[in-house]
Amino acid sequence: MTAPDLHNPFKAALARGEFQLGLWLALADPYSAEIIAGAGFDWLLIDSEHAPNDVRSTLAVVQALAAYPVTPIVRPPVGQTHLIKQYLDLGVQTLLIPMVESGA
Repeated sequence: MTAPDLHNPFKAALARGEFQLGLWLALADPYSAEIIAGAGFDWLLIDSEHAPNDVRSTLAVVQALAAYPVTPIVRPPVGQTHLIKQYLDLGVQTLLIPMVESGA
């Protein structure tokens, strides 16, 4: 059994200063996400703050995106530790945490 690839293409491209083109997904539907995944975007953000995505629907979307060279980014509805852990457990490497008001 081989170890999973933990390389984060989104983070690596940002570190190299490369332009990244992405799109926000708000339809909570893996079929539309899969169609968009083939459109050539570098990243797709699954929005759970202002869209009806939850952990279960996010899993379905992340699974649909897995077959494509696109980085899934997840925006949880709130920055609560238990939700962040659930998204990390899905395998999401990049999160956009809403309503962060300080570095502390």
